[in-house]
Amino acid sequence: MTRSRAEGETGRRSAAGRVFAGVAILVVVLAAALTGVWYYLAQELDRRVASFLDASAGGGTTIACEGREVFGYPFRIGLSCDAVGVEAPENGIRLSAGSLKTAAQVYQPQHIVAELAGPLRATLPDLPPLEASWTLAQASTSLWSEGMERVSIAVDQPVLSLVGEAGALAPIARSARLETHARQNGAGLDFALSDTGVVATVPVIGELPPFDFAADLTVDGAAGWLRDGVPGGQVGPALRGEAGMIRALRLVSSAGASVDVSGPFRVSETGEISGDFRLGVENPQAIAALVAALVPGSAGIASAVAGGIGLVGRQENGQTVLDVAVRDGQAQLGFIPLGRLPRI
Repeated sequence: MTRSRAEGETGRRSAAGRVFAGVAILVVVLAAALTGVWYYLAQELDRRVASFLDASAGGGTTIACEGREVFGYPFRIGLSCDAVGVEAPENGIRLSAGSLKTAAQVYQPQHIVAELAGPLRATLPDLPPLEASWTLAQASTSLWSEGMERVSIAVDQPVLSLVGEAGALAPIARSARLETHARQNGAGLDFALSDTGVVATVPVIGELPPFDFAADLTVDGAAGWLRDGVPGGQVGPALRGEAGMIRALRLVSSAGASVDVSGPFRVSETGEISGDFRLGVENPQAIAALVAALVPGSAGIASAVAGGIGLVGRQENGQTVLDVAVRDGQAQLGFIPLGRLPRI
């Protein structure tokens, strides 16, 4: 009996040892497989990035990624650059910034996060040299078989400055936090933006009162902008011939003035806006002055809207509400002509 019990215990220990050995072997095999997969993905990522950079250069655009390195083993895979830059001489575009880090989980490679260090120096057509700086700039995106499905960007404490002689900086705008979000919605593109605590300096006028700005809209037929980029690289011209819906366009001044705009719109091939818009306004004169300073060419219509509020406006939820019809750039408040909106 004693011998049988001892033999049983020995058998159980042997079985436990075999299980442990099996688990250990499985762990080693999985680790080896994970290592192989990671290094394969790393090589493939580096190869595709190099191919993309070469293809861009062949198309007339040079994209630089200095000190390129793939990192993140074992559970993440990412690409880092000590400095990044873009040059498109034919379009008059030159951009340069600090380090860039992108990363994705190995088990979720379609979801990519990125962080960019400033400052960003920009030379753009018809604009003076600019520099943007920030304390933190992050982005996330989702990629599928059709390309980029959505992207989000968040920037803390952004500052936009004019670059003068010898690199002297003249800040023209700053804010507390800037966020943008875009996603494909069928054939359309949903876009949202918020910028809080904005302080802008306008030449001659000087520093404007702080304000918050937010936008939420859809552009029909623009889903491809995420995949292929904005046609021509400029949003204004790209909107020509397009239509969509403004769900909310809101400007709020620190003085308590605000304006909300919503309604369907379309843009002609020559840049004239048409649409039926609902305007909700508080403290119209203050908003008119702010809009006139922020949007060149809008002073006349902003003043006309502010003046017409007392005649045809109605009260809703503490705001004075107006229905403004715009046809090919010509705005009208009921039977009162307001003037022309600037072309896009």
